[in-house]
Formats: sequence, structure tokens, C-alpha cells
Amino acid sequence: MSLNKQLSSTSQFPGSFSQSRPQITPAPPPNVTTAPPPPAKPWHRRKAPPPPVLESTAAPNSLFPSSYDTFFTNFRKTASLPLSQNSRPLPSFPELLSQTKEKFQSPEFVFDPSASITPLRKTQSQSDLARTTLSTPNLLGSLRRGRSQKCTDFAGPMTLYWWKSGCSEEVLEVLQNVGLSKCFDSCLDMVTTVADYCLDDARNEAQDSAGFMGNWDNINMLNSESYEQRSDGPAKVRSGSCGVIYRLCSPNPNAMALEPLLKRAKSAPDLEFHRDICPTLDQSLHCYRNFRSYIVRVLLRYNSSGKAFKGYDTHPALQPISRRPLPKGHVTKQFPVRISTIEENSIAGNLAVHEDIFVTQLGLTHAELSKKAILSINDQATQSFNRGCKAIRALDLSPFLRAQVFQLGIGLFHLCLNLVWALLHAHRGHETIEGSLSYFFVLFVFILEKTRLGGKHPDYHTLMAALMQILDGLLPDAWRIECGRATLSEFAQTKPSPEQLLAIADNILCNHATPERNPSSSPVDNLRENTRRLVHDLLYVAEVTRAISDCDFGRVEDLLGNLAMIFRGAGSKNYCTEILHFIHNLKYVWKGDGFDNLVRDNMIFNMGSGKGQGVDMNLEHNIGKIKQLFAAKGNYADWSRLANISAAIDVLSSMKINIGRSLGACYKGTSHKDVDTSSLVWRVARKAKDLELNTTQPNRSVTATPDLLLVGEAAIKSSTLAKFNKKRRELLKGIVDSETGEDEEDRDELPEMDIGVSLDD
Repeated sequence: MSLNKQLSSTSQFPGSFSQSRPQITPAPPPNVTTAPPPPAKPWHRRKAPPPPVLESTAAPNSLFPSSYDTFFTNFRKTASLPLSQNSRPLPSFPELLSQTKEKFQSPEFVFDPSASITPLRKTQSQSDLARTTLSTPNLLGSLRRGRSQKCTDFAGPMTLYWWKSGCSEEVLEVLQNVGLSKCFDSCLDMVTTVADYCLDDARNEAQDSAGFMGNWDNINMLNSESYEQRSDGPAKVRSGSCGVIYRLCSPNPNAMALEPLLKRAKSAPDLEFHRDICPTLDQSLHCYRNFRSYIVRVLLRYNSSGKAFKGYDTHPALQPISRRPLPKGHVTKQFPVRISTIEENSIAGNLAVHEDIFVTQLGLTHAELSKKAILSINDQATQSFNRGCKAIRALDLSPFLRAQVFQLGIGLFHLCLNLVWALLHAHRGHETIEGSLSYFFVLFVFILEKTRLGGKHPDYHTLMAALMQILDGLLPDAWRIECGRATLSEFAQTKPSPEQLLAIADNILCNHATPERNPSSSPVDNLRENTRRLVHDLLYVAEVTRAISDCDFGRVEDLLGNLAMIFRGAGSKNYCTEILHFIHNLKYVWKGDGFDNLVRDNMIFNMGSGKGQGVDMNLEHNIGKIKQLFAAKGNYADWSRLANISAAIDVLSSMKINIGRSLGACYKGTSHKDVDTSSLVWRVARKAKDLELNTTQPNRSVTATPDLLLVGEAAIKSSTLAKFNKKRRELLKGIVDSETGEDEEDRDELPEMDIGVSLDD
């Protein structure tokens, strides 16, 4: 009988739900070795022989591992007697497929036992497939031999893969029943074991003579809303602290010595505006050239003239100038530790976090911790609390107890977050004011289609994208004005050289991106002046984010002085003060033994994707991954499980990526393309042309937007810098004004930052 006829058979399973079963007398399966029945024994001493040994005739890479592997377990109980004496003979493999097809009403298909398995779908490039480490034959071999409780070479890693991918407890139990996974309880036990090994690695890293870096942040977990309300019931939201230590880039053991740093901190001079805060000539020139490079790249990116600017994207003269990039190929190594229930939103909380992470979990003594500096880069609130720790513990017994071992850097992700919030507050305006952000967000819905950004709780990434689209839309209109042609297409047909593009970019920077600092006696066009100030401030946002993405902290350092003025001009006193602390440390406290260069090399991380990110953003990514894995419901919503997840999160994430790549899976489909937002940019450009935002027109009077750089410079010179120097000296003496380490005069003039942040895995 042919295979297709066998597949169309209407016979049913032996022992199926049907009451009437036809008698099936199949041919003996091939290669089945059966021994003659042994002599009869008394019924009470009879012992059933083992099941017959079946030798597969299928190809080693066929659809199933062997002819009977898939369903052999279901018939093991019926094979307690020799095959010749069994009233329910084991069907042959083709009949088994036919019966399975009919019972579960599967669609018609054709199966060739000699055909090899379908290869992995081509979701990666050929070079990626060449690096595949887990091939299909190896996988099937593991399936054949990995179903023992003492052999989990396949089931163990795959269990963690299923669980990390979001499989529920029920799905894991189903996979365990078919031999593809371990049970849910074993999965949690494996997570605990992985967490223990990861914490051992963190302890070994902390003992390295080259030193390490550590940071921490708060984490808020939402518990189940199904709890019965009672006096001793759990809180709806539980807070704790999540910490990570990192291996240093370009380590320098001599620079980690703590005593020289403390001596320089006591003898360091006060900051002066023109000497320390105002950018140097070299820094100003590099900032100017990088701004000009961005303006040219906007033209190249949104050019619709085809091959007019072919090859200009990689032209050396049009590239941003590197200042201090990360070493090529460097990938930051992180060692997360267990989450604790300590809330770090106070000075006392941060002191407890120090003890928990570095003493309890890493196993270091106070004497060991008091010898070397620990670079710690966090958000502004955490750094403020850490400075408060140094003040109230100024007379304690050891540098660790005095919190002097922590050398504080500034988190670049939170710096960008607060910079965007400050500019949104300064340039928001009213929806009736042409050219304001609210005008683009709300009134002209058909311009950007982003009405939600004008309300409360705007999303950070959406807001950042909208601001860059507004900037990129205003610049093409400036190109149209300065190029001397009616359209940019006509200008592209002239095939200008890179030098000509840079010359026009100079004019755009001067005429359209620099606020008028010395207005003439003629009436001022506030609408155009507001547009120039908006372009000027957004260029700083674009350059900071580009420098971080390019892993080049040197370009960020060039902007620090002006960023401090912009923050102060917008009313963000806290971040202005934080930048001043960082500048003072770079220039006077850390300079001498190489610690300043070590800080510069560790302000931006490359976690393997090739794009840089701030240290604080990496911690936020870890917290997001932890929250995805921790389902705060049911019997498993305990803090110890959350702590194990946090310690093992780096290994779990790497394992998921590697297994997915090995099996041909990919992060996104091969047909995936980045979203084309050029239509939104050209809408802004057309609106700028219609409203003549980039040209001076008489008799246009609107509310003027403050020149943040100019206002901030005046405020720093008048009072902010003097208060900073006085407060820094008081902190060294142990004088602190309040629990938060700041007095009423230092409170921000800005509303509290209210931007949502969503960080995907």
C-alpha cells in the first residue's frame, strides 16, 4: 500500500475514544527483533519483559527523531507482554500518522520518511548562518538523548529560553510533558542557581586590583490588585533598590588610590566662570564644526534629488569630529546583584544601600573598601543623596562609612531627559503662538499628528522624535533661503562641493541658529527670534544624543559649560549644580593620577549593540527586563524571586539572544524597515515657508522666548556660582541644610519632571 493511501486510512487509535475498533493486523514493523517467548511461569512470579528494541529506518535528519520516539510513551503500558501475545499490537509508523491525522482532524499533507527536515528559515544573512553553533542535527540528537532527569543538555537551557521569552507556567508544564522543557519549579530553581553563580562572578570582579564601578537606582513593583483589603495586607506598590557593578574600561590601578583624591578634594580651588565654566576656544571650535556637520547631514538625509549628493554621507569633511571615543570593539561587562527592599530615596536609604551591596552581597570589608575609589554614576537625585551621606558622616571612622570612596559622575540619560523637559517648558508657548511647540503639537494636528505631546505625561522617545522632526523641518527651509535657489532640487542639480555645503552651513548657523545678542534700534521680529532660539537649543539636544550614540564622551564634555547655562536659564538649578560638581571634579579633584581620564572612558557604555548609552540608561534597561519577567501575582510574587531574577538578568538575556540566533530566529523580520518620517519633516518645512519663520518680517509681535544661554550665564555669574562654591566647602566640613542636602533657594523653578519613559527589552 502506498503512503498516500495509508495516510487516507480511516482506522483509529488503539484505545481511542471510539467504542468499536476495527481489527488491524499490520505487517511486522521493519527491523524489529523479537525473541521467542520464555517458558511459562506461575502467574504470581511472571515478570513482563522490556519493550522490544526498535531500530529506526528514518533518516537521521527526518521530521521525527525516530519512527516511534514521538508516541512511544503512550503505548509503553500496552507493551507489558511480548508483541506476539499483546492484544493491542503497536501500529506501524505510517498507520500511526494516518490515525493521528484522522483523530485530530489535521489538514491533508504528504510526508516522505526519507526526506530531510526543512532547513531553518532564512531570517539571517549567510554570514550569520555560517556562525550558527546549534545545528538541527545537534538539536535532534539532544532531543533523542536529553530526556533523562540526569541529562538536561537540551531541556535546561531551553527551559530558561521559554521562560525568558514569556511562557507561562502552564505552557512550561506542557513542554515538560513532551520532553522539551523542565517543570516550572525546576525553572525557578535554575534561576536561583544562575543567580548564585552570577553573584560569585560579581564578588570576584570586586576583588580585582584594577577596581570597579557601581551604580544603583530605585525600583517600584506593582503588586496584585486582587489582594483582600486588610490592616496587615501588602502595599499596592513595593519599592527597593537595584544595583550593578561594572568592569572598568581602560583600567588604571594607580588611579584608583583613594587617599590622593581626598587630599586634592580638600585643597581644590573654587570654580571661576571664565576659567572653568566658559568653554575654551578649542571646545567652541569643535562644537561649532559638529553643529555644522549636523546641518549638512540634514540636507543629505532629506534630499530627494537622487544621486546629486552620492558619496557625501561618508566624506571626511562632513563627518563629526571625534574627541574621545571608546576603544574600538570595547564591550562593557556588567555584574548585576540582587535587588533589596531598601528604598534609596533618602540619605539613610543610600547609606543602607552601600552596606547591602558592597558589604553584604559582595563580601568586602570596610578596610578593603576604604583603600580604593569607586566610580558611581547615577541620576541627579541619587547623587544629591550621596553628597548628603558624605556631609552627615564627615566624622565617621573610615572613608567607606564617610561615603568618601564614591566618586560621583553624572548620568547622561537623565541629563538628556531633563534637558528635553527644560526645553519643552521654555519653548512650549501657547497653541495660538505661531512657531511654538504647542503650535506644532496641538493647533496644527495635520502637521505632526502628535497632539498628546501638548498635554501631561508625554513619552520621552516620542517627544524626542518630535523635537528632532521640528529641527529637521526648520533647517531645510533655512537651506532654501541660503542656497540662492527656488528649491532644494534646483540647488542639488548644481552639484555643490562639500566645501560649498560647509560654507552655506556656516551662514545657516550664523543667521538661523544663533540668537540675536545685540539687537539694532529697528523693531525686533519676535517670531523669527523665537525660531532662532528654538533651533539653537535643539541643536544642543541633537549633538548630545548623537555624541552618546557614537560613544564619544569628549564631544559631550565640550558642551558641559553651555549645558549648565541652558539648564540654569530654563530654571533647572539642580542639574546646573550637578554639572558644576562634575566640572569641578574633572578639573581639580580627579586630575593628577589619571582618574579623570578613567572617568571619561566610562561615562558611556557599549553593551554590544555598537551604539552608546549612558550608564544610568543601562540600569533602566535592566530594571525594565526584570519587571517583564516578574509577574507580581499569585504565589510566586515574593521578593526573593525578584532578587534572583535581578542577579541573573544579564545571563538570561544573553542566553535568549544566543539560542535564538543559533536556531535561526531573529530580533526582527528580514523585511523590517525603519519608519520613514520624512513626510512629517517636509510638513514642518512647508509650514515654516508659509509662515516665513526664517525671514524677518515687520510688525510681527509675539511673546518672546527667553534666550536660555544668555539668561543662564547671567544667573551663574550673579549668584549660582558663589552659592555652589560656598556649599561645596560646607559639605567638606559636614554641614548639610536638610535631609535632601539642598536648601529652599536651590529648588528648581521648573515644574517637577513628568515625562514617561518606556524601555523595551
